[in-house]
Amino acid sequence: MNDNKDSIPLHPHGVAPAVSTDGILKHLWVSIVATITLAVIVCGIYPLVVWGLSQALFHDKANGSLITNKDGTVVASRLIGQSFSDAKYFHPRPSAAGNGYDPTSSGGSNLGPMSAKLINGTTKPTTLPATKPGGDPLPGPDAVDYDGIQLRVVLYCQDNNIPLEPADMLKTFQDKDGNYDQVKLVKAFNDGDHPLTVKATKPIPADAVTSSASGLDPHISPENAEIQAARVAKARGISDSDMQKLIGDNTDHRDLGFLGEPGVNLITLNLALDKDHPVAPPATKP
Repeated sequence: MNDNKDSIPLHPHGVAPAVSTDGILKHLWVSIVATITLAVIVCGIYPLVVWGLSQALFHDKANGSLITNKDGTVVASRLIGQSFSDAKYFHPRPSAAGNGYDPTSSGGSNLGPMSAKLINGTTKPTTLPATKPGGDPLPGPDAVDYDGIQLRVVLYCQDNNIPLEPADMLKTFQDKDGNYDQVKLVKAFNDGDHPLTVKATKPIPADAVTSSASGLDPHISPENAEIQAARVAKARGISDSDMQKLIGDNTDHRDLGFLGEPGVNLITLNLALDKDHPVAPPATKP
């Protein structure tokens, strides 16, 4: 006698009964219906509800926080930085995203704090076109491959009139117009026997010489904005009080009052400068 209560009952002739085809089809049909139902909910209804709510409640943010000019042309996004180099603009923090704030190449440098490349930068050889058809390219002058923090400090201090040490040594890397030979500087930073080390005479904000994790950050620190304010005010003829108001109006404060750090939105600040304090283009000769 079989005492196993979980055993499969046998056919009177000792053969297990065949599995019902109707049972298999029933389970298969239930699985298909469940899959289709979940696909409609998760891939259709849910995204549609989220899209509808975002368009109704957060229309500007849901569409990229875009900024347009008077004729409706998109000129920027409040969420993505842009490169500015003219003295009349606030300059962004460095970007490791492709060719400067390229949203298709978002990312940081992935260089550690002790990286010689991050601190000193690197150079690379270049080539010139061949002088004869079918000839080999000719070796050209070296170029900066990666600028590095020390070179960024030098250029930031030069832009904002911050004295550097050693001042006498650094003068040997400048031409008659005061422009630095960046290739020679980077090579001097990497000199194995007597490496050049520069030091600013006042603290430099970290965001002025390092890139963000995304490489697209449109914000600079209030300290960075304060250092640049004198240069921009002079270039545009703005009073100190007007400049401080513009910086304050374009500062994003901590979320909920305690999360994160305040940041000055460089995009909206520079656009406000062009709107409220435009600089007349230089007169052209007749």
